[in-house]
Amino acid sequence: MLYLSKHDALELVQQRLDLFEVAGQLNPFACGEWVQHFLGEVAEEDWTIVIPEHRTDGESLMLLYRAPQSAPQCSGLSNYYASLYSPLISTATDRSAAMSALVEQLKEMRPRCAAINFQPLDQDSPDTQALSQALARNGWFVRPYFCFGNWYLPCAGLSFSDYMSSRSSQIYSTWTRKSKKFSRSPETRLEIVTAPAAADAAVDAFEKVYAKSWKQAEPYPNFVRGWARICAQKGWLRLGIAWAGEVPIAAQFWFTMHGRAYIFKLAYDEAYSSWSAGTVLAAAMFEYSLDRDRVVEIDYLTGDDAYKRSWMTQRRERVGLIACNLGTPRGLLIAAREWAGELRSNWRSRRSAPPAP
Repeated sequence: MLYLSKHDALELVQQRLDLFEVAGQLNPFACGEWVQHFLGEVAEEDWTIVIPEHRTDGESLMLLYRAPQSAPQCSGLSNYYASLYSPLISTATDRSAAMSALVEQLKEMRPRCAAINFQPLDQDSPDTQALSQALARNGWFVRPYFCFGNWYLPCAGLSFSDYMSSRSSQIYSTWTRKSKKFSRSPETRLEIVTAPAAADAAVDAFEKVYAKSWKQAEPYPNFVRGWARICAQKGWLRLGIAWAGEVPIAAQFWFTMHGRAYIFKLAYDEAYSSWSAGTVLAAAMFEYSLDRDRVVEIDYLTGDDAYKRSWMTQRRERVGLIACNLGTPRGLLIAAREWAGELRSNWRSRRSAPPAP
């Protein structure tokens, strides 16, 4: 079990980039570049990064952190910027055994940990099931909870033309009308930035749109720009801007890794809503991903926003696990609270259920 400062955790990730490269093939928010960026921009100097590790059948580790204000509780090294948390970073052939070996170490944590919050997890992943089962076997009270819906588009071999022809009549009609208007006007243009040299200017434009949109200000002002720079250097960046003259009016920040496109951030200026720039730009981004990048999946990441189902075909759920250490007084208290909450939730569900026929 490692207990590292922010600085030492950054060094560890740098030393084990090959391990994180494997993890990044399954989850972009587990790649070394993301973890280093998260540690650099989000982690506080007073955090303790807690890392159980195991070196039988490959190399395995788990990334947790403890903040002074939340002690004696821990969390997976993640927050709202990451739409998926990987509880197991591993090259092991037997991932379930590796997970068990890591979980067995958690009760050895010093000072003792009362509860650990893992989220957001892939509900259907064998790793999530292995984590839950290993925790229960080791005497933790485990309660799953819903985090958010995740809309996505399986698209291996799908052309943009076929994709758009299968959209709703409303989306298709808006796109055909507004894209023609957009392309014919001398005032408007679309730009998709991928190159490192253009990344900062593109983020400048993105931030101007973001500031005029309905979105709340970023709590970590340098996070998006820093991630865009990293993505540009790695060849992952797809940052689309819609312009009216010299004014950016819509922006979408996508990144593409290992054959998948991820829609990370988007915004539009409502003062220019007559252009439907959000729809026109979105279609251009889909065209780039489908016909140029030829991705196998496009992922809308976090949330059940109504507009996402117009562009996507599938939905899956991200969940969390709260694990309570029954060997500590605080863990018992948190478990009792979680158990009572689950009972209330089940009772409300039964009350709201329609009567049986």
